[in-house]
Amino acid sequence: MASNLIRTRLCQIKSLVVLDNVEKVEHLDQLAMTRECLGTGSRIIVISRDDHILREHGVDEVYNVQLLDHNNALQLFCKKAFKSDYIMSGYIDLTYDALTYVDGLPLAIIALGSFLYGRNVSEWRSALAKLRENPRTDIMDVLRISYDGLDDTEKDIFLDIACFFYVEKETYVKRVLDFR
Repeated sequence: MASNLIRTRLCQIKSLVVLDNVEKVEHLDQLAMTRECLGTGSRIIVISRDDHILREHGVDEVYNVQLLDHNNALQLFCKKAFKSDYIMSGYIDLTYDALTYVDGLPLAIIALGSFLYGRNVSEWRSALAKLRENPRTDIMDVLRISYDGLDDTEKDIFLDIACFFYVEKETYVKRVLDFR
């Protein structure tokens, strides 16, 4: 019943539907969401690591996220991990270890850099050791380390922000979240 109500509403409005981490064509088939069931000008974005799934489902365009080169990866990591354009003294080797792990993946660089921000050398070593134990370069592993470090309230806040404010500017989100 709820799904019919949602479909009825979606066909009347222009909308953007984002389906993230799709691992099987069946997931898309079960949703039965097509352009025809959305309002004029609507878009569906499907995010998957397997472009075969996208092609099998008949998507119009496939965009492959490009890896960052060493210099851009270092610059992004420093902005997140140190809130600076430079590596802090004492963190040089650890920074290069982290960059080796994330292998140019922008989301992994942001997640790991943000997770390590404000932590001491010992905490960096511990986090990087955990990553070495599980050497997969999967973004979800990096995000899981960051997410697992949060308490339950922080996890709820993170999910709220991720779902509702992901397209907004940081200043706007801070202003809204600081509203009393």
